[in-house]
Amino acid sequence: MSDAQQSAGARLPLAMVHEGSVVTVVKVRGNDEMRRHLENLGFVEGAEVKVVSQGSSAGTIASVKGAQVGIDHATAMHVFTN
Repeated sequence: MSDAQQSAGARLPLAMVHEGSVVTVVKVRGNDEMRRHLENLGFVEGAEVKVVSQGSSAGTIASVKGAQVGIDHATAMHVFTN
């Protein structure tokens, strides 16, 4: 990782965050429907997210805003964290 990336804060898709890690949502990407769906689940800029379980076939189970939610791998790739 370059110094510029470190100083700017590395952005990692939620699908790549290790199980047990606590991260903050910095950006949600995708079309309007995708962003709205993720927002309804609690994945909004500034939200703290704990990755409860990370599996290739099961997707990501995360704790966000007091609830545990499961999203598939493709959807988790739209949530960028630091």
